[in-house]
Amino acid sequence: MRHFFLLFISVIIIDLGVAQTTISSESSAPSYVRLVMFDGTSRMGEMLESTDSEVVIKTLQLGVVRIPKYLVKGMATIADREYELLMVAFEGRELELNPQSSRYFFAPSGFQMRRGDGYFQSNIALNSVSYGVTEHITIGGLISFAGAGGQLKIGKQLSPNTHASFGGIGFMDYNGNLVDRPIGLVFANMTWGTENRNITFNIGTGTAFEDGVGDFYAYTTDSTEYSWMPGQYYYTFNVTEYDQEWVRPLLINISGMNRISENRWFITENYWVQNLRYTTRITGGNLAVSSLPLPSNNDFNPQADGFAILSMGIRNLSPRNGWLWDYGMVGVIGDDFGFAAPWLSATLAF
Repeated sequence: MRHFFLLFISVIIIDLGVAQTTISSESSAPSYVRLVMFDGTSRMGEMLESTDSEVVIKTLQLGVVRIPKYLVKGMATIADREYELLMVAFEGRELELNPQSSRYFFAPSGFQMRRGDGYFQSNIALNSVSYGVTEHITIGGLISFAGAGGQLKIGKQLSPNTHASFGGIGFMDYNGNLVDRPIGLVFANMTWGTENRNITFNIGTGTAFEDGVGDFYAYTTDSTEYSWMPGQYYYTFNVTEYDQEWVRPLLINISGMNRISENRWFITENYWVQNLRYTTRITGGNLAVSSLPLPSNNDFNPQADGFAILSMGIRNLSPRNGWLWDYGMVGVIGDDFGFAAPWLSATLAF
């Protein structure tokens, strides 16, 4: 009986030891979390410590990171398997995502906004709002002192480091001068790289505008009247067949972005704008033309003129309130002109 009692006590001790070992093993299992910051970025890692003032996590790329709690908008626990899947999904990309990788100063990149994300941007002269309807569709609105408009962007990820998109921008003025022909721009682009380090090639074209009258082919003289120059007469013609001249801009854009610190990015945005000219034959029209000499063939110059826009600057993220500040310099260079101006804009994600 005594031996049986000792054996019973031994079994209980062993069971308690095993249970204690199991509990200790379970309590030492890592816990993974995802932190959503007020500036729109996201960080994931193993939870090490959480105090009243900070959260300490161990990330895959940066190691142990201490994050002040006033920067954290929300925190969610991630299961082991979910964390592994997220790591695979984010492979080759920065975990601390660029909150405005979908655009540079103004030009779009191939990256899309995430569903439900949006931002408001203002540089005083032009204000805009953009919103991610889905992972592939972004819509927005524009408003300024001169007029208002809208924008649409559709994009897709082609490979881990290649993104493409296309879309358009439309704009109308308040005075109604552009009612018959509002300003429009369509574009397509390709972006190579990560959200924090990339380069984008954009190509686009805009609305064609009338740019005067070219050659006359049929006209009649309606009247003559004496001009201010002695011996000169001022002729008025009704032109019924002529060439209408048009100009349509072609835009080529190359932009780049590189993260230079935790909350700061270098940005360059550069355009070449070529004004392509062409004519349309108008027959049966009634164009009133006044001229001192009789009209002759006004040879149209098929040469296109263009200019370049060069810019570079810094995007800075304020970790306290989430505002992004873009500041830099913009230079415009033409054949016979050129000037430079500062650029400043503010963006708030929502």
